[in-house]
Amino acid sequence: MPLRPGRGLYRLTITATDPDPDERMACIAPARRVVSSVATDWGVTDNAVDDLVAVAGELLANAARHAGPDVVHAQLHLDGAGDRLRFEVEDRSPRLPEVVAALGDDQAVAGRGLLMVSALADQWGSIPTQTGKVVWAELTLPLPIDMAAVASRIHRAAVRADYTTAARMGDEPARIPLGYRHPTNRPRGRTTRP
Repeated sequence: MPLRPGRGLYRLTITATDPDPDERMACIAPARRVVSSVATDWGVTDNAVDDLVAVAGELLANAARHAGPDVVHAQLHLDGAGDRLRFEVEDRSPRLPEVVAALGDDQAVAGRGLLMVSALADQWGSIPTQTGKVVWAELTLPLPIDMAAVASRIHRAAVRADYTTAARMGDEPARIPLGYRHPTNRPRGRTTRP
């Protein structure tokens, strides 16, 4: 069941374009660190972050290895109630993933990662698309995330980013108050003044 995007949505693009499948795996570790950082910033706790990073890393690795040299798109959603995470990976391969190894099958070389995804995620699956497929996994958080706190952290990070960008451009930025709203964020439409 797809989640409605809540306030927590992060898009990630990894470049897995090396012709050698083993070389394409080099992009997975930095992507795992980004997923961990974003989830931690949202207030996800340690064990849930570990499970999420393991699941995300496996889904990204499968896309990078099996979908051929390409750019892989991923999204991390925190639902509106703050109690579920959904990680999606989109690639251009039409081949849907299958769990091919069984527990205790020491001869299996592939398919074990999806066993781990099955064990850690509450549910996972794949959806064929016109350009390939989306593979997704959902994890229920032990405690709901305080969405107001997430919104506040996101707002503060955006203000800091605006301030840093202005400083890099050589401007002498004035101190930007945390409640600052950029003029382009004003409501659109006609306003009347008395």
